[in-house]
Amino acid sequence: MKISHKWLQTYFKKPLPSSDKIAELLTFHIFEVEGIEKKTTDDILDVKVLPDRASYCLSHQGVAQELAALIPDNEFIPRTLPPIESDDVVGVNVSVEAGDFCDSYNAIRIMNVTKADSPTWLKEKLEAVGQRSINVFADIANFVMLDIGQPMHVFDARKVSGDITVRYARVGEMITTLDSKEVKLDSDVVIISDEKNPLAIAGIKGGKLAETTHNSDHVIVESAHFDASLVRKTSSRLNIKTDSSKRFENGVSGTLAIEALNYFVSLLKKEDSEITVSGISSAGLTKKTEKKVEVSAEFINEKLGKEIPAETIIELLKRASINARREGAVIAVYPTDSRKDLNIKEDIVDEVGRLYGYENIEGTLPSVNIPVALNTDIAYRNIVRNFLVGKGFSEVQSYTLAPKGEVEIINPLAEDKKYLRTDLATQIEEKLKNNIYYSDLLGQNKIKVFEFGRVWKGGREFLALCIGIAYKKAKKGERPNDEIKIVRDELFEHIGSKIAILCTVDDSGGIISKNGKSIGMTNNIDGIMEVDFESLIQGLPEPKGSVKIPVSKEVRKYKAPSPYPFMVRDIAVFVPGDKSNAGKVWHVIETHIGDLLVRHELFDVFEKTSKETGAIEKTSFAFRLVFQSYEKTLTDDEINKVMERITGVLIENKWEVR
Repeated sequence: MKISHKWLQTYFKKPLPSSDKIAELLTFHIFEVEGIEKKTTDDILDVKVLPDRASYCLSHQGVAQELAALIPDNEFIPRTLPPIESDDVVGVNVSVEAGDFCDSYNAIRIMNVTKADSPTWLKEKLEAVGQRSINVFADIANFVMLDIGQPMHVFDARKVSGDITVRYARVGEMITTLDSKEVKLDSDVVIISDEKNPLAIAGIKGGKLAETTHNSDHVIVESAHFDASLVRKTSSRLNIKTDSSKRFENGVSGTLAIEALNYFVSLLKKEDSEITVSGISSAGLTKKTEKKVEVSAEFINEKLGKEIPAETIIELLKRASINARREGAVIAVYPTDSRKDLNIKEDIVDEVGRLYGYENIEGTLPSVNIPVALNTDIAYRNIVRNFLVGKGFSEVQSYTLAPKGEVEIINPLAEDKKYLRTDLATQIEEKLKNNIYYSDLLGQNKIKVFEFGRVWKGGREFLALCIGIAYKKAKKGERPNDEIKIVRDELFEHIGSKIAILCTVDDSGGIISKNGKSIGMTNNIDGIMEVDFESLIQGLPEPKGSVKIPVSKEVRKYKAPSPYPFMVRDIAVFVPGDKSNAGKVWHVIETHIGDLLVRHELFDVFEKTSKETGAIEKTSFAFRLVFQSYEKTLTDDEINKVMERITGVLIENKWEVR
């Protein structure tokens, strides 16, 4: 809600703090202020009023009351409105047929209006908080709503036929709303109607039939109280959301209805002293209920962890316009009808805590002496994690949803996420391929990953472990299948699980079996092992010693990767002398390469000897250069120019570029 600093000031005797200070007070004690719009003569605070306080804080008065509780040395000035002094004017006949929807309907008749245009002060107030001026009737009604929170509506009395009734619409009835939209009504919609036609959708929006204009001189002003849940249902079903419906559906106080009429008349009389006014006509049975919540100071202090005297608690509540007093051993709290958020003693604890200031309550941890049983499943997971990380593996996490499987999702997120996955290996294979593609950028020739995740297969859900290894370029005699086999055997021995392996011909893969039952596969996909982890650790004893993940104290800085593609170039150069010249060669390249280089690697060194003497004549150094920009996608021409520049510099040094 938009809240005017100057408007708030009208509720206080002394000058208020700056808008920034007000925003800080509100944010730390009640609700967030999302922004401040600085205007020439005013500041407008964008206050995010949440549903728990919307029953009273969707108004300047409600926010001012909260502010008064946080600034105890600045006296709050409530609105004092005298009752309407009626003239010799015939009142409005009103009745309520939809008693479940409306428990209070009130109306007055105002005649002899001579000034239909709003005064400058009123226009400025409304425009400051984002409301456009319409005419004096609509503007005053909007001003009252924004000030004290009670929605109102004004009908042109010359367009109203006979008595006014709050009733359920008849099937087939139509209404044209103020924004010229045709709405088809049914028997679940409550309307305000005269003897012929619907005039408004109750609590939500007025109709065009009895719309006031600058020519209106005889009006009927209504102020009512409607059931919050029924207004919400009707508003949602008709897809009509208004300032009025927002306040009614959040439970605005029923006591404001009469007060709002008095307020409306007093404001109109200030601008147009010639008006004549009827008495208030009322219908419906206003529900008068008094809430009482009893709570002890000991209970509040126990929950807050702070010793606050009962007298201080009462004073804090009174500062927030909440009636509270001592009654024997308890504090009796009497919330007003507007405070829909105060119903149980825990609500009072929360209220005292925020008013006292949670920043003034020291944080203390409770003493816990309850013995905690070791979760064997988590313990063995951590043991496996520590083992694999020690072997150079990184943990990954992939999607639970897959394009095919045994369990289908009723409402899938996408076509390729319609099923619960039946394995981890498929996605681990994909991650290995993706990371191998980026291996030059990562500076890794070998990718080693593992994942713990739940799978759904064979009619059951279980936790699986999958380990994967991939090489960009394997050395002679190296295979990821062989390395997986070694890791597999060492891991099973490490956790003490007795496993049988039904091997393939080359002994690098096969079925993993426990107690005669297959629980996994090795190298069914090259370089990948997957096992039913729950079955793997079943029957294992409780592990001894620490099973926690070690936390490194090393301070590391992380840099976000570039969103743009990288490019790779290789360059090899023969330099006189032995391989000790590698640093000298790289220094020459680095000095002239520019700022697009993100990684380099000396990946090959070859020494050429003399056939006559056997001495080293020259050495070949082969560098891999990785280029990338944080600002754009690089082109071949850009990188070719860099490489031409480097080649030229190397040739200038009388070196042979291969």
